[in-house]
Amino acid sequence: MSSSSGPLNEELQCSICLDVFTDPVTTPCGHNFCRTCLNNCWTNTQTCCCPFCKESFSRRPDFKINTSLREVVQHFKKKLKRGRSEVFCDFCDGRKQKAVKSCLTCPSSYCETHLEPHHRVPRLKKHKLINVVENLEDYICQKHERPLELFCRDDQTCVCLSCTEGDHRTHNTVPIEEESRQKKVRV
Repeated sequence: MSSSSGPLNEELQCSICLDVFTDPVTTPCGHNFCRTCLNNCWTNTQTCCCPFCKESFSRRPDFKINTSLREVVQHFKKKLKRGRSEVFCDFCDGRKQKAVKSCLTCPSSYCETHLEPHHRVPRLKKHKLINVVENLEDYICQKHERPLELFCRDDQTCVCLSCTEGDHRTHNTVPIEEESRQKKVRV
């Protein structure tokens, strides 16, 4: 599974192997890694330190599988496989090709050929591309028809930029990626 599978994949990615976690373990500083990756990193070394933040540990920590994170990763992998096999390009005529990306701005899913303008045309380069999803409407604000890019911590829900100018004006909102990172550290 490559690291180009979108933002969620990046949140579930080991910073050593750059792939989705396999048997994730958590260091005392709260960072997560694949068990094998961290074992390999600490083999033949006197001092153990976190590969991400470089915090040193007085002794080599015992590893326990982070079962909550492992379940999230397994769910993500299943959903990713299902989504990839069932989502087709919205623009193919005749025989539909499998979609490789979904655009929240358009909102449409594209095969490699029809996605090409999003990589070339300056205006389209600014669009929010995500990993292919089956229910694209779940990622778009139903009220404003804009991408859900923020998380409202007060209401514990995803919101679009327009929402922050209205009902969520005084609320604590952060980018979804930031909230996802925070929740991953807490897991």
